[in-house]
Amino acid sequence: MKICIVSRNINNGNSSGNFELDQAVALREYGHDVYMISMDLRSVRRKRKFGIYETVCRGIPVMKCSIPIGAANGKIFQFVGSRAFARAYRELEKKVGRFDIINSHFLNISFVALRGLRELLKSEVPVAVTEHFSKMNVDKNEISPENLQKGEYVYSKADKVIAVSGALAEKLEKNFGVKSEVVFNVFESDIFKNAKSGRGNGERFSFVSAGNLRKIKRMDLLIRSFVKAFPRDKETCLYIFGDGPEMGSLERLIDELGVRERVFLMGRRPQEEIADFYGIADAFAIVSERETFGVAFIEAMASGMPVLSSKCGGPEDFIIPETGILVDDDEQSIADGMKSIKSHRDDYEDSFISEYAQNKNIFLHYF
Repeated sequence: MKICIVSRNINNGNSSGNFELDQAVALREYGHDVYMISMDLRSVRRKRKFGIYETVCRGIPVMKCSIPIGAANGKIFQFVGSRAFARAYRELEKKVGRFDIINSHFLNISFVALRGLRELLKSEVPVAVTEHFSKMNVDKNEISPENLQKGEYVYSKADKVIAVSGALAEKLEKNFGVKSEVVFNVFESDIFKNAKSGRGNGERFSFVSAGNLRKIKRMDLLIRSFVKAFPRDKETCLYIFGDGPEMGSLERLIDELGVRERVFLMGRRPQEEIADFYGIADAFAIVSERETFGVAFIEAMASGMPVLSSKCGGPEDFIIPETGILVDDDEQSIADGMKSIKSHRDDYEDSFISEYAQNKNIFLHYF
């Protein structure tokens, strides 16, 4: 089957964390003929090559569509984005022939793709839309008018709607009346399951976390909860991988709490380096406000670590007592959960957790 996946920007130098590219690689391994259109609609401040051109990422042929729209108003985004997509798709189809199906990801990208296909190109090729967008995983009165309008259009025009978690599927049905199929995100499991394990060597007990340092990830809450759980335990540490706008405030919080020697902001690191660290860490924790799925948890579990998560919409689908703990949204509950994981760490079986994560990394044949 010839498949076109429409994605966000793919960074040729560092494609880690791009679910769409991981999916494309998985589909190719299943024997499909897979191509991608990468829609880079970020502002001109993001320095990169502009225009529509071909490249290859992890063996997948990619048509890059790099047009600096940025935070334009809805009409400009719709007008320019849909025309840019239509041109990229026309060039790709002319080169490789007609596609059997198109799979677009995320609301904004799906919106310009469907506008381009249905209204500009008059194409009837089947389109499956995969929704990951956390801002659609809320009650309808919390969705912006612009996103409501895009959602109504996208979900009604798509031939199939896919949600990356059961919680998101419920919201899409409640808010838009659309029934979606739940398909978990794909991830590069081999990187994490092959990490060398140095656990149980008698050194410090280490919690690890990873994600964009944004308010929604609530790394500040995780740090405060960690300190509440282990106020004077110098043999327990917390390592946080990632970068983002909250970096400065988190640095100040660490200083205010006086835990510079036990809480470490590791910054952005290559996926392979994070996987190696997972091989020696003891447990993983994120207490996000919302998660549509939570690939970071599955990656940590693939390395054999038990995980701790807030009840935020995505991880409830796959965290079970044998693989970790789900906690409430307050410091005390999170602190109690962290203490429980540490005190019962020997009860968790690394091999079971890793195999369980591999089994969750199944891409359903919805094509």
